Amino acid sequence: MQSDLHEEQKVTSLCGNHVARLVPSSDGPKLLINLEEYALNESCWDVEMFQGRSNSILIFYWKGEVKLSVKMPPMPQIEAFMTRLYQILTSKLRTVQPI
Repeated sequence: MQSDLHEEQKVTSLCGNHVARLVPSSDGPKLLINLEEYALNESCWDVEMFQGRSNSILIFYWKGEVKLSVKMPPMPQIEAFMTRLYQILTSKLRTVQPI
């Protein structure tokens, strides 16, 4: 399965307070959270992802700081977003080298 992102994927949190998007760019996939942009080809991120029967939780860290922490209901759009983000990040884990 190819890990490159070819089209935007969007998810809105349960409360509607946060919007997260995975967007393609010439520099590689980016995660946009509200108005902030994070290049996933950099090694500044950490992620905690939990997918359960009743909820999914996503915590995204940038340079050690929590940038997004949301609890979302099980919906096909959210599951697709979480799966796609996981695929992109695990692909990047193989290519990002420690400093």
